[in-house]
Amino acid sequence: MKRRILIFGAGVIGSTYGGLMAASGQKVTLLARNKRLKELTNNGLLLQKDEQEKVQKIPVKIISELKPEDTYDFVFVTLRKDQVRESLPVLKKNKSRNFVFMVNNPSGYDEWTKALGQDRVIAGFPGSGGKIEHGIVFYRIVSGLIQPTTIGELNGRISVRIKELKSILENAGFKVSISNNMDAWQKTHVALVGPLGDVIYFDGGNNYSVARNSAAIKLMNKALKENFRFLKNSGIGIVPRKLNFIQIMPLWILNITMKYVFNTKWAETVISNHALNARNEMKVISNDFIALAKEKGYHLKEFKKLVEKI
Repeated sequence: MKRRILIFGAGVIGSTYGGLMAASGQKVTLLARNKRLKELTNNGLLLQKDEQEKVQKIPVKIISELKPEDTYDFVFVTLRKDQVRESLPVLKKNKSRNFVFMVNNPSGYDEWTKALGQDRVIAGFPGSGGKIEHGIVFYRIVSGLIQPTTIGELNGRISVRIKELKSILENAGFKVSISNNMDAWQKTHVALVGPLGDVIYFDGGNNYSVARNSAAIKLMNKALKENFRFLKNSGIGIVPRKLNFIQIMPLWILNITMKYVFNTKWAETVISNHALNARNEMKVISNDFIALAKEKGYHLKEFKKLVEKI
């Protein structure tokens, strides 16, 4: 069944998800502003899958404003964490029932549910990355074994709308996982991506220069282990469980592994590009995670050393 879908935020993530859902038959509208609005208005939505040469132009409707009476079956909020708060009053006024927040968030959902109501919020996180150059979105869909698109109800139930959302995303070509504990999942995600992104700033270069910087790799891995110990010992838990390998793996092996990982095109697309274009968001989510740990009596000394360089 064709659904009316709004993408609230037409950056890399919004453009990728909106474009591929439109290509799969959904009725997609992109909300964009400023430079991105001009690009989309003049050239349309242009996508190019990483390592392919063909640019795909996908027809979607472009708007610059969300009106209260405009209703959609699903609204995907694809903003950075530091951009969400100012958008909540606009989202609150809209009559749509399902808002899928594809946002880095270690802080819980109280602010979102207070604005929109518990039953209108769906938590999620994308399984793709990329960059925009000259109006073209160069994207990569992350392997489902590493990071599938992850969605879930705040109460952990497998609802009808979650099943439908999963089907829509899978039909668009994404690997999708449903989590029954999105709060712990997102805290775990920030525990992971915080150090992975912040080490770019610590090094002062990109993923390839980090791969050559043994001191930066070692500090990043110490911060990762520290963050995951906090999650385990505080009772929040590590979700998904497969990420337990970070605290189990000896530091010297983790150092070798991460040097290899950072010296890849995958790390450029998924880690470095985002970090270099979302410095303020990385600062916000990293400091939020440090504050969360402090509230529970844990002091993340190694992670703080990385965050100081943002």
